[in-house]
Amino acid sequence: MIVSGVVLSFSYRRYQENTSDSRRPSFETRVTEPEVELLTADGKSRNLQDLKGNVTLVLTLPKTPNPGSQPSLDALRAVMDEFKATPQKPKVLVFVLDGSNSNPEEMADVLAEYGEEPEVLRVVADEDAKTSLRSFTKTKMRFNRIPTERNGVFDYDTRLVLLDQNMFIRGIPGLTEGWDFETVAEMERKYEEVKRDFPEKDLMPPLMTTPKLQEILIDSIKYLYENPNEKGQE
Repeated sequence: MIVSGVVLSFSYRRYQENTSDSRRPSFETRVTEPEVELLTADGKSRNLQDLKGNVTLVLTLPKTPNPGSQPSLDALRAVMDEFKATPQKPKVLVFVLDGSNSNPEEMADVLAEYGEEPEVLRVVADEDAKTSLRSFTKTKMRFNRIPTERNGVFDYDTRLVLLDQNMFIRGIPGLTEGWDFETVAEMERKYEEVKRDFPEKDLMPPLMTTPKLQEILIDSIKYLYENPNEKGQE
C-alpha cells in the first residue's frame, strides 16, 4: 500500500474547497470599516485603519493558548525571527478571547516576546463590546468558526491571517485560503503514524510540510514589502 503525498495534499485541497464558502479568510476580503475601534492592552483605543500601511499577522488566542495553536505559534515565531533585524517587520494583531475591557492590561503578557503596543496589538475579544472580535468579523474578516467557550476551554480558529498594507487578506499564493498550519501539522502527524504502524509499506511523504508552508508565508511577506501598492492578489 502506498500512502501518497499527493493524496494528502489532495485531502488538504478538498478540505479547503469544502470550506471555501464558509467564514474563512479570502483574497476578496478587505477590512475597511473605519468605525471599528480596538481597545489594546495599554488601555488605548485604536482604529482598524491604524493598521493600514503595515503588513499584519492576525490570530485569535486565549491568554493561555490551547495546544492546538502551536503550529501557528511556531509559524509566527519563524516569521518574527526572519524579520527581527530588518527595517520592515510585520505587526501582530491578536484577539484575546479571555481579555477584559475593564482590565485590558491583563492581556499584556500575550505574545509579549514580540513587543508591546503598537507593534503587537492585543485586543479584547468579547462578544458584545464595540471593541470586539464580533465587531471585527462584521468588517468581512471571516474565520472558519466563531470562538466559543465551554467549561473554561475555548474552541477557536487557530489559523494565521495575513493582511497586506492595503488591508486585504492574503492567503497562500494561488489560493483563496488562509494559513492553516494546523491542518498541515495534522497531515504530518498522520503520515508519521502510518510510517510507524506499517514500516513495511512504501510511503510517500506529504508534499506540503510545516517548514515549507512557513517558508511560503515568509516569502509572501517579503513579496508584499517589495510590492506595497498591490491591492489583493493580482
